[in-house]
Amino acid sequence: MSKGEIILIALMMNNYSVNDDILDKLDKRVCVRNKNRLMHFNGEEFAFYTNVIDSLIIDMEYFPVARSKTRKTWVEYEDSWGNERTYGGKRTHEGCDIMSEENKRGVMPVIAASGGTVTNLGWLELGGWRIGITSDNGIYYYYAHLDSYADNMAEGTKIRKGQLIGYMGDSGYSKVEGTVGKFDVHLHFGIYIYTDGKETALNPYYLLKNISNKILYYQY
Repeated sequence: MSKGEIILIALMMNNYSVNDDILDKLDKRVCVRNKNRLMHFNGEEFAFYTNVIDSLIIDMEYFPVARSKTRKTWVEYEDSWGNERTYGGKRTHEGCDIMSEENKRGVMPVIAASGGTVTNLGWLELGGWRIGITSDNGIYYYYAHLDSYADNMAEGTKIRKGQLIGYMGDSGYSKVEGTVGKFDVHLHFGIYIYTDGKETALNPYYLLKNISNKILYYQY
């Protein structure tokens, strides 16, 4: 069984929440029985989401915020998936907010968790200065509320894993480009896949936890 198959089965058995401890304790015989059952009733969907998870494991190599070589402060984050948001109308949170402990815009380097191609760049009312990178596996990684971009960022630019793409900020929540200060400094990190021509958001929290020790260090 692939790692994607094991993780998908574990997710379905544990209310779509999984960690290393759950995976370590998973009975392989139970995995096989569940795989056979899922393949029998909906093999196409099982194969699709297995491929998504395998792709995410391949794609995501680095935590999307670099750590300082000298500062002790860094970031904190929690599972805020599905929490209520009200700006622009009632909606739910479709990502993970990685909060700056210093709360200073333009300081913390934001790096590409996955390689790919820049497919969106510029101002969004909700996301402020944002960058969207689509991996070679077709998964879309969304970095929002930036203070600024790294040099030479443009749509169509090829991005490598771990490359500097911008700096954490507090931009957004306005139709006016450049608006800042509506909330604390943080990176909104989102992941999207496309199913039947529709965009579907995935919870990045557990994927971020999985790469929480894969950190790049910068001088800042």
